[in-house]
Amino acid sequence: MKLHHFAASAIAIMAAAPAFAFDTINWNWDADVQSTVTTDAVSSIAVAPTGLEQVESEQTSLGAMTALSTSTGIDNALTGLVGFTSDDMVAVETQASALGNSASLDSDVSMSFDAGQAFGGADLTLGTGLTGTLADISLPGAILATATTTGVLNGTVDNSATGVANNLTANLTTTSDQDAFLMGNNVQNAIGTVGSTSTVDAVIFADVAGLGTLSAPAISSTSTAVGNNLGVTIDGIN
Repeated sequence: MKLHHFAASAIAIMAAAPAFAFDTINWNWDADVQSTVTTDAVSSIAVAPTGLEQVESEQTSLGAMTALSTSTGIDNALTGLVGFTSDDMVAVETQASALGNSASLDSDVSMSFDAGQAFGGADLTLGTGLTGTLADISLPGAILATATTTGVLNGTVDNSATGVANNLTANLTTTSDQDAFLMGNNVQNAIGTVGSTSTVDAVIFADVAGLGTLSAPAISSTSTAVGNNLGVTIDGIN
């Protein structure tokens, strides 16, 4: 067992006061500081792209989105097996994802997009179409993701719950320096409650050798709740 030590130290310093030949000392300090910062930036780009991906995306989602995933009673006893190791364990994956609006854009040439996403609850008294305006989503919506894993014998567990109201990802991967640019406009509006719950209980390892050699956690439980999410990735010659 490796012992961790916590050390706290306090240092008290007493300096001797110098002796002065005068009873009174007057110290006057005057400072006049002037600073001038000038920054000029000029950018000029001339490219000849080999192609163009141009996307117009408008998404509106009203109401409640619920995702429930459950794994229960996984028995991996394997009675009579000689030399039971971590390689013999079962891998249990429980995932729940609740999404309001989601869009994914991928391209290997230059990209341009104009996107809008609106999530909320529906006000049926308005009697209007689903235009994605504030009037249509005046009531809050709901996003709920729940993932539960219980009762696992000799098995690794990856349990995750994800709730997202609006999600947009744009990925540009190109080998041409003439295509390595992306232009986009994105407007996201979410009115509501976003929740996620991840629960792992009663996971048992009985006489399993080599648990310390696992490359990933034996038990992982994660939950993520996001209102609006935007991810942009540009990979190529720059």
